[in-house]
Amino acid sequence: MVSLFRDDPRLAFDLLRSVFGIELPPLTQYMDRKGELDRHLPLIGDTGELRMDLALSAELEQPERRRAGIAVIVEVQKRINSTKRWRLWVYWALLAEQLKRNTAVLVVPLSKSVARWSRGLGRLEIPMREGLLVLDHENMPRITDLELARLRPALVVLSAVLHAINGDYEIAQIAWDVARELADERRWRYAAIILSAVPQHERDRMIGDLTMEERHELTELELNSIAYHDGRDDGKREGKLEGKLEGMLEGKREVLAELVFTILELRELPVDAASRAKIQACSDPDLLQRWAARAKQARETASIFD
Repeated sequence: MVSLFRDDPRLAFDLLRSVFGIELPPLTQYMDRKGELDRHLPLIGDTGELRMDLALSAELEQPERRRAGIAVIVEVQKRINSTKRWRLWVYWALLAEQLKRNTAVLVVPLSKSVARWSRGLGRLEIPMREGLLVLDHENMPRITDLELARLRPALVVLSAVLHAINGDYEIAQIAWDVARELADERRWRYAAIILSAVPQHERDRMIGDLTMEERHELTELELNSIAYHDGRDDGKREGKLEGKLEGMLEGKREVLAELVFTILELRELPVDAASRAKIQACSDPDLLQRWAARAKQARETASIFD
């Protein structure tokens, strides 16, 4: 999700205007500033490095003496995290001080409960902080115009995810079609993001439109996709590390098994009932990866198990 704002740095500033009604002066030179800021940020004890998800800036078309531009912090939030109440304002202070710019904090929650929690953060402060902006399905525009979707693919994918995780799947299909038209590396990355936001029946329907070669490309990308594994989490394991790890392992096992079958099918190698059962029953992701690698060179299915 963060990559959508990184791919289209203007997106966050456009949302400040269109969704939150903030009057911004004419802007230019939209930039990702996170990389250059990371080296200036401190360590926070045993919690590791203090790192915001994304820091963006834009320059004024007609600079004023006292204002060099505008900055936006983007935080994609999947779960309620009490530490973030305090840390968001540390991010804000660090970015504003480093860039010397008026700075907004944009939180993108990925569930209704997290959205409610996020909206309450600003009200907990004394005085209330009105600079905390929460973007969710309640205020995110439904991007259904195909021309606009093709012009701003990151925008339509963002819209698709925020509405799909709340049960509205119409935009997901539009975003899916637009993503498949992309000719660069965003194609399957965006596809994986969309699939992570929809339920299994919608995922199966979308994947059903793909050729076997396209399924292979998507499956290989999903093996390392945090978005995909997070999307498979049904929320019941929230806050339980053991359950989360178990869920991610099961998700990876399922994807690897699918990859083995896809490679065998692409190479037109028949899979008998015994081989199919063996692959489906395998619970070792490392072994499944070895079988997938062997399947790319095998002359018969049985040889991948040797």
